[in-house]
Amino acid sequence: LRKRLEAAWSRLSAACRPRHDPEAVHQLRVATRRSLAALAAFRDLVPGKQRAWFEKWLRRIRRAAGDTRDLDVLTDRLQREPGADECQTHSAKAARARQRLVAMLGKRRDVAREPIREVRERLVAADWPDRVERLLEAVAASTTEISFADYGRQRMRPLLERFFSRAKQTSRTAADIHRLRIEGKKLRYAIEIFAVVFPPAQRAACSAALEELQNNLGEFTDHAAASDRLRRLAKEKDMGPDRAALVALRKAEDTRATEARRAFTKWWKPSR
Repeated sequence: LRKRLEAAWSRLSAACRPRHDPEAVHQLRVATRRSLAALAAFRDLVPGKQRAWFEKWLRRIRRAAGDTRDLDVLTDRLQREPGADECQTHSAKAARARQRLVAMLGKRRDVAREPIREVRERLVAADWPDRVERLLEAVAASTTEISFADYGRQRMRPLLERFFSRAKQTSRTAADIHRLRIEGKKLRYAIEIFAVVFPPAQRAACSAALEELQNNLGEFTDHAAASDRLRRLAKEKDMGPDRAALVALRKAEDTRATEARRAFTKWWKPSR
């Protein structure tokens, strides 16, 4: 708990530095998910009121960083050179439109970072580090008669059941794929906490399989999120001459999202 909550605080500070670092924002979101997984893992040892406070603020941090992260991913996509299949149709006009969009998204990203700073200021005022210490003192005062390994087995069982319940669903909507990805992350972070429950070789195989699942799911969710952002941008009144470029880019992301979803459905067999 200490390690993960302190990591979240450190990542929050890093994401607030003057010079924007996309990786810092990405790692901040990862740190909040890992912290939430730790609180869930030990939920019956953490006083409810304190757990609820940290869960509330960790989710706020994650949401505050979400918009910036989406803009980072989209900007990175737009900055890449067109693929070989695009080169023939990638005119100078389209390239200039892409450059204007990158510049516009950069400005929006700077504005989107403000909620991250605001959350940090409020948590400085609330004395996050002291609250972490008080939470850890309360956990230390909790008692349980079972070993850590047995406790881990108890906590892992419902997480495994929840993941496989989600994994066995046949629906493949965007929302379903996103939920499966989230459940996979929760399970992977819990396995890290309760590593002692699994033989090393089995743990490594399970973690690798979950990471592979995340990568396959991520390909779809990234394209779907980029398409949604481009669609909303194209509807804004001041897009003017860039609207056609936005529509073309959105269609390309839609196509890639569809291809990624089909690839995942083909890959995600019952045996896997």
